[in-house]
Amino acid sequence: MREPYAFRHDLDPELFTLDRLDHLVRTAPPGKAHVRTADTGKERTDGPRDVDLGEPLADALAKRSLHVYLQDLPQWEPAYEAARRQVLDAADSDRSEKQYVESCNIRIFSGEAPVSLHADGETQFNCGIAGRSVWYFAPPALLTDEEHEWLLRGGQFLPWRDLGETQTFDLGPGDACAAPPRWPHWLEHPGSEPAISFEVGYWTAEAVRERKVYEINWLLRKTKVVRPRPPHAGADALKRTVFDAVSLATRKGAELRGV
Repeated sequence: MREPYAFRHDLDPELFTLDRLDHLVRTAPPGKAHVRTADTGKERTDGPRDVDLGEPLADALAKRSLHVYLQDLPQWEPAYEAARRQVLDAADSDRSEKQYVESCNIRIFSGEAPVSLHADGETQFNCGIAGRSVWYFAPPALLTDEEHEWLLRGGQFLPWRDLGETQTFDLGPGDACAAPPRWPHWLEHPGSEPAISFEVGYWTAEAVRERKVYEINWLLRKTKVVRPRPPHAGADALKRTVFDAVSLATRKGAELRGV
């Protein structure tokens, strides 16, 4: 995938009723459900705050501007594994290509809540379930080398800048869009109805290899001596080898070694 595109899905809406999602929020394993304040504009100026869900989810979404996030669903709610595979089939994803660090999440936003400008390192597939989610994507060239390096180091959310002509997808129920890694984007959720989306993601081998180069470039830039070259500009193989060595030494990122 080289640029975002639209597709349709036929997910079972009964998997995403607010009553069912309310139950999942309250019964999720530790760290797998989050209720937080939503962003307030196109640029994130204050971090989200955790919110105690002391009332039914539908009532909370109507009273406050919230972002509710259910993470890694197939690991603890098996019904969503079939939905994950259904999305990849509907998107005509290349299933012959090995996928790394797979993700599968549900997001719920209060009506009118935006999502500030940010970028993600993985390939993503976003399915509208209820309400509206409007996605605005711009090419990854709008990020600086330093921003690419910081993407997984706490720099996912970006200062606002003119995005020029965006690729825009207005997702209602049954609508979906897919996007390659590192395309900066922001969202809005028009209307009063809560916006519910089902999101599937994974890292391709190409994205993993670029990630390794950016991670080592981040270390090199911290020396303030070396000005590292971006992926495909030289020494990529050496940087991937160094990443794997660091991964082995720290016992982190085992799934990505050797890619």
